Amino acid sequence: MQKTLELLDKALAVKRAAQWCTELNLDPSAMSQAKKRGRLSPSLAGTLAIELGADPIHWIAIAAIETEKENVLLPRLKEAANSWRKR
Repeated sequence: MQKTLELLDKALAVKRAAQWCTELNLDPSAMSQAKKRGRLSPSLAGTLAIELGADPIHWIAIAAIETEKENVLLPRLKEAANSWRKR
């Protein structure tokens, strides 16, 4: 499974965090907070995916999985995520 921080790194290779925040009308600390948490929110992941030409549904799903607390079902879901179609 890919991580949403990989998507963020890809976005930051294109534009600086301040530029993304201005363009997407985000709080200036949004990107640094995402790095601090170790994940993107589903809405930010989907929006960055759209801007980068990636599949937003895939990234929204990955972000949603990352927000889940560990439970007995999560490993099974993470394993299934490895076979999702990626663009």
